[in-house]
Amino acid sequence: MAAISPGSPRVRVTVVRVDKPRGTARVGDWFEVDGSRMTLPDGQAFCPYALSVVLPIITMRQHDLPADDWLVRKPLICGPDAEENLVMRVEAIAREDDD
Repeated sequence: MAAISPGSPRVRVTVVRVDKPRGTARVGDWFEVDGSRMTLPDGQAFCPYALSVVLPIITMRQHDLPADDWLVRKPLICGPDAEENLVMRVEAIAREDDD
């Protein structure tokens, strides 16, 4: 398995917390963005409101960031509903062909 690449155009967003689910989001749900292509596991949906919060952050994560950048140190983004408390981890991941 390849190491995580900080400047990778491939980014995974994973739900790591949901206190009061209001929709279909569950801990462990994820999607990936590879360049300009977004993919989800078959049959899984992702909240469009949560997407609207995290998509601008993904473009930041697709570029090289210094090790002390806040997005590298603590890559957690909250969804728009404070009561629901949806928390997503945004991390660069290695491509399979980067080995």
